[in-house]
Amino acid sequence: MGSKEVEQKLISAGMNLEQVRTVYRPHSRQPLLHPTLKESGVGVIRIVLRNDLMIFSKNAVSIEHASFQIDGSSNIIFRNLHLSELWEWDELDMGTYKRNDWDYFTVEKSNGIWFDHLTFDQAYDGIIDAKEESQNMTLSWSKLNFKVNDFIEAQINYLEEHIEEHSFYKSLRDSGISKEDIITFASFQKKGFNLGNSTDGLGFETITMTFHHLEVFNLMDRMPRLRKGDVHLYHVIIDNEELYRLRLRVNHPNLSFINQGIVSTEGGAVLMENSLYRYVTTPIKNHQDSNPDSSYTGKYMVINSEMVLPTRTYFGSTFNQSSLWIHTNSNPSVEFEFRNSEEIPYHYQLKDVYYLPATFDEFPTGHQVLTDFNWLYININLHIKGA
Repeated sequence: MGSKEVEQKLISAGMNLEQVRTVYRPHSRQPLLHPTLKESGVGVIRIVLRNDLMIFSKNAVSIEHASFQIDGSSNIIFRNLHLSELWEWDELDMGTYKRNDWDYFTVEKSNGIWFDHLTFDQAYDGIIDAKEESQNMTLSWSKLNFKVNDFIEAQINYLEEHIEEHSFYKSLRDSGISKEDIITFASFQKKGFNLGNSTDGLGFETITMTFHHLEVFNLMDRMPRLRKGDVHLYHVIIDNEELYRLRLRVNHPNLSFINQGIVSTEGGAVLMENSLYRYVTTPIKNHQDSNPDSSYTGKYMVINSEMVLPTRTYFGSTFNQSSLWIHTNSNPSVEFEFRNSEEIPYHYQLKDVYYLPATFDEFPTGHQVLTDFNWLYININLHIKGA
């Protein structure tokens, strides 16, 4: 779904990009470095002022070289898809990933967005970016699989072949970092979920999102990063052991080895239940702004979750004595409460965190081919309380 790919298909059908601008446009930031993306281009699939739409695949297809813009829409569902090949090496800003605003999904002024059984590979910017008046979003039974793959390797091979033209990459190699370690580092996802996309932004109070039954590998930050709204996570495994161990082996001032999970700010509230963190060195922050004002502090609570560290394993909750489920920055705690409801407004069932790995073995996350399964079916037994 890259802009050059779509353009060629339209020309073959006697059409052009201008004729489909309401639903598809070339991205404003076109690729600079990845050889595949330079040939394909990058596009934006636009779901604007649409209601009651499901985009799914019976055969677990991949959507590559494109992001989705969801704006002014409601009851939109994505199921059984593989989102891939939306990343390139950041030579221009030395790995801070500022130029290309490539998120797989950007949601704005929309209500009722469900992302189910998706697999995400690396993205240049983030996975889901929620802006003002976005509410009732859910990411379920999905896999964030930030490991080495052919697309990452193709980018690094290109840089190796043109090393004299890329001073940042060359400086890393000249400092003694191996090509293989750079490939591994590049495969880690720098940013995850940015819910409320700017400091002091308007309309973030109504942000509500649920994350459940997720397997996450090597996400460096923002699980999620929240401003002002409410988030509920349960039955989530975050496994950053590969990230942790590479950090022990590789040290360079221009390689940022962030390794943190929940970041709740500006009065946002994050509740996490029955989940597992492996080798996440900074599990929680409740403030991430240079301004020390307490209005920039967020709320959090962790219940019955396990933390696996290099030297010990801890199980417990935020309110336990000597709990490890506490923020690591110096700002004081804020008493937990949701902004948009007094309690979780929907029915859900919890299992002991001990059973999570076995659950995912029996019921795999991410995109998959299932015989005799109707992806159009939605279980209405899990419904809003009081409905």
